[in-house]
Amino acid sequence: MAQPDIRQEVIDRLKRTVKYRYLCEETLCRIAHWAAVRHPSARMALKAAKRKLHQVYGAYIDRIDFVRIKAAADGPPCPLTHAGIRRACHEILKGHASTAERLPIMGDLYPHLFREIGQPDSLLDMACGLNPFALPWMGLPPQTRYVAWDIDGRLVSLIRGFLTRVGQAQKAVCRDVLVSSADLRADVAFLFKTIPCLEQQEKGAGVALLRRVRADVVVVSFPTQSLGGREKGMAQQYERTMVRIVDELKLPVRKMTYPGEIFYVLEK
Repeated sequence: MAQPDIRQEVIDRLKRTVKYRYLCEETLCRIAHWAAVRHPSARMALKAAKRKLHQVYGAYIDRIDFVRIKAAADGPPCPLTHAGIRRACHEILKGHASTAERLPIMGDLYPHLFREIGQPDSLLDMACGLNPFALPWMGLPPQTRYVAWDIDGRLVSLIRGFLTRVGQAQKAVCRDVLVSSADLRADVAFLFKTIPCLEQQEKGAGVALLRRVRADVVVVSFPTQSLGGREKGMAQQYERTMVRIVDELKLPVRKMTYPGEIFYVLEK
């Protein structure tokens, strides 16, 4: 059992770090508890917590230039034009490998996807990262409520400001999908390139989250190569993961294969 004083000390010290102070409270508490259960001293627990956070989060967030994103997000011309917004979002998305590799397919991906599933009145983008900046390619009307969840408060703030600026109905919040008991209801939910990271933290977390999501359609994606550009048999590995998940959930599934990413459309 975790010692409460060790757990709290780890949380407090993580909040004082440059790298992790922007993480949502849910994530800090979860990782601090995990570390405090396994280590008898605050020093050892803090070291383990930092190592775990870097493993599941640091490698991703280290590649995000928040200053550059803010400059681009604040920069669409006035009056706002669709072309100007798209240029700004393209600049943001190309700044991280995870979304940059999706740029060549977005002109086909989102029209194809929404033709298949219909245009939603509400969309929940879980562990969203930079994906809300793909809005100009989605073709959603302003009244579609875009709910964005991420564990980094800086990113959530930028997303909230952007969606407000372009007039999209929205709710961008700092939430941890492994912890939050908040409402997971939407017409459509996105879970892009996230299940491998969740499974790395907690075995079975992907299936558990998909059970909790109350959406008519959930769109799950997996990368076919690492952030460093190596394939390493990832497509075959994640295909097996998805087969297992679909078998457990007993849901109809459609597969959409694109260069660099595979999408699975689950009908709940």
